[in-house]
Amino acid sequence: MKGSNKVRNKSLAVALLFVSALILFTGCTGKKKDNKPKIFSYELFNHAKGLPYENITSLAAFGDKICAGSKKGLFIYDGVNWEINNKSNNNSLGSDEIVGIQQNNKYLWIATDNGACYYDGNTYQSVYTAGRARAVSGTSTSNHAVGTAYGVIVNGSNIGSEVASNEISALMYDKRGNLWAGTRTGGVYEINGSSARNFRGQAKSIQGSALIDIPAVPSNCKLPGNLIKAMIPYNGFIAVGTTGGLCITDFNSVYKVYTALHDDYFQKNGKIVKEEVQGNCKIPGNKVLALAATDNDELLFVITDLGLGILKGEEWLDVEKLIPGLPSSGLTSVAWSKNDLWIGMEEGIIKVSNLSSLYADDEAK
Repeated sequence: MKGSNKVRNKSLAVALLFVSALILFTGCTGKKKDNKPKIFSYELFNHAKGLPYENITSLAAFGDKICAGSKKGLFIYDGVNWEINNKSNNNSLGSDEIVGIQQNNKYLWIATDNGACYYDGNTYQSVYTAGRARAVSGTSTSNHAVGTAYGVIVNGSNIGSEVASNEISALMYDKRGNLWAGTRTGGVYEINGSSARNFRGQAKSIQGSALIDIPAVPSNCKLPGNLIKAMIPYNGFIAVGTTGGLCITDFNSVYKVYTALHDDYFQKNGKIVKEEVQGNCKIPGNKVLALAATDNDELLFVITDLGLGILKGEEWLDVEKLIPGLPSSGLTSVAWSKNDLWIGMEEGIIKVSNLSSLYADDEAK
């Protein structure tokens, strides 16, 4: 019996030694997960690198090209050269000052200081010639909308007296074909035919020495601001950029609001006082200027007056660590093209390559 126990113990010891060696071997030679933080560099396009004019007002991806609006025309980059479009060579551009551009349903929609048009990749066609366009969007050549200082013009017809009292600042067709209009003071309108439904967040108004609370419309609307700067479809919702923060909403029961440190006004002891209010996230600033998302909404890019924010799910990524040296002021616009992020600025355009790797590892799991 004792001899057999010694044999079994010796066999067990050999087996344990083999398993330990196997673990050690696979641990040393097996594929390890790279836990190093990702760091991205960027390329600056300015006049010295062929950009015709540096003060960029808007950006959009169009096929495999990048389109940039400026006060000196529309520039289209094919990866090598910048094609210049202005009044001197393009009759459909009513002005060299490009107010905004947007890609939707295989068309590039272009709002200018004197009219609006679309580009289908071959030709340009005017859709509005009656003055300054604040925004333009469309789903086809026969279905488009132009935002003006006096409401929205849909296929040549002005929509609704209530909408017409508002200056339009943003337009968007959602993935169901519904039209949404953002305004400078009145929040957002959902436009269906000749009718419109208004959504306004709670606001404050100073009247003399009194601070008046203005209720939300409808009462559950939680837009953090009623001056709308940008709107895009995002993960089945609408991402709305305001001067009071970012809101991701279905305009029904879901209102995810993101705010940075900011000043607000309060009535105390008969006086109106301004106090600093903590934000609820790491969005760099409350004044949202432009929005873009990756192809399948893995990342949301938020341009603010204080820099770029990147939202991944519910997490705000640390942009300063991801893209060291990225400017935090003078940013105006943003676009996503394939794997790359493009940022318009007052001093040119920045390209950050291969940002898709921020979520590609997650998809590979």
